[in-house]
Amino acid sequence: MNKKLLAASFVVVCAAFAGVLYYSKSSVDPLGKAHGIVDIRQSSLAFERSGRITALNVDSGDLVKKGQELATLDTKALEHQIGITKAQCAAYRADADKARKGYRKEEVDSARASVKTLEAQVELAKFTNDRYQSLYARRSASAQDRDQAFYTLRQYQAQLESARANLAMMEKGYREEEIRKAEEIARSCDEQLSYLVYQRDDQSVLRAPYDGQIRTRKAELGDMASASSTVYELSQLDHKRVLMYIAETQLSSVKPGMKVTISDAAGDKVEGQVAYVSSTAMFTPKSVQTEELRTDLVWEVRVDFDDPKGILRLGQPVTVDF
Repeated sequence: MNKKLLAASFVVVCAAFAGVLYYSKSSVDPLGKAHGIVDIRQSSLAFERSGRITALNVDSGDLVKKGQELATLDTKALEHQIGITKAQCAAYRADADKARKGYRKEEVDSARASVKTLEAQVELAKFTNDRYQSLYARRSASAQDRDQAFYTLRQYQAQLESARANLAMMEKGYREEEIRKAEEIARSCDEQLSYLVYQRDDQSVLRAPYDGQIRTRKAELGDMASASSTVYELSQLDHKRVLMYIAETQLSSVKPGMKVTISDAAGDKVEGQVAYVSSTAMFTPKSVQTEELRTDLVWEVRVDFDDPKGILRLGQPVTVDF
């Protein structure tokens, strides 16, 4: 009885050993093959400024083209600011033009006429002053009349000097510093206007940065958007890549630039090229391997490929033949 039990146990042990050996051999990939997934490459699209969403032109799953308008913000407040700034800039540009051209001929002629008028008044004040000085000397005029005539002359002389200085300034035109100041004020206003227009035409419009597919729409009409809130998640479709990990025994078979074939479980195939092989080893990622294999060293490999027909889907497990 014991011999039969011993013989049966031996048969079971041999069968189990043979099964483990067969499973281990069948589960080891050949040196020219590796497994990976089609990497999901996507962008989180958000507006460059805050505002209320007034239009959402696409939805989840839609295919979009580079530059296509995806969503817009309310720009009524910006339109008012642009109108106000345009009026201010027009006034500043007029001031700059005035400074560059100098004073008008009519203004210069008016200043010249003022000088002539004051010259005549000074001449009259001189005669009056001399007369009162003579009368005072003969005691025919009071000291107050004499002083009044003298200080009137001094007043007209000061006004004449001011008028002559003003005429000289107007004939020369504005100072170079004043011209530059007026021009810089106008230029600063134009820059502010350009920034407001940029806020309206670019920052308030969300456009696709490349051809792709909308994976998720995360906003609704009327929502308040900010520069940090994602409106759409956009994935690349034409240019894809596979991320995989290879063992040390496969390193000699995989080189950057080599051509590979990528296939899925259904047998669909596309051609790709090895773009990157990690120069350092890493422990097997926990997310892609069993707990028993986490202590094994592997090397990360990236394969790039074009898939304009959409044969392989993002996140799909694939096999890569070297």
